Amino acid sequence: MVGSYYRKAKPETQKKNREENKKLYSTERKWLGDNLELLKDDKFMMDMYTILITGSRKMTPKMIEAVRKNMNSPQYDTVTMIERQEKIKPILEKIQMVLELVKEVDEGKDDYYVKNYSALSFVTSIMGQLKKKGRLSEKQMAGLNKVYKKYMKMKGNK
Repeated sequence: MVGSYYRKAKPETQKKNREENKKLYSTERKWLGDNLELLKDDKFMMDMYTILITGSRKMTPKMIEAVRKNMNSPQYDTVTMIERQEKIKPILEKIQMVLELVKEVDEGKDDYYVKNYSALSFVTSIMGQLKKKGRLSEKQMAGLNKVYKKYMKMKGNK
């Protein structure tokens, strides 16, 4: 996050930022501290926590907004995620069906085709995101529908 162009804050500035962060963002600090185990793989959220604790730089409104958005995300709430898994089961099954269709149609094609033209990596990526984050955007769903229609046509022409 911090590139070579970023000048490190002076110790007194860091101290001032720490005090300000303690006062203004105590709930965010507490939530981040309590959920460290869930956040350990999320570099951005770990950086936000580090900045809040060390005061190494000012927290911008966008940074705080991102932290607050993640505080409400099912990805970091075990109970909500379990409930969400139940809700997304039908969607996961549909994605699995599309994945099987793509595998069936692309079976026997060379690696170059699969790497550059196949929807296999897209469908796999979508499935991974749904499992990890518990949601998909409308555009991702539309993309899956396009893949399904395209591969159904290709299967019919086989």
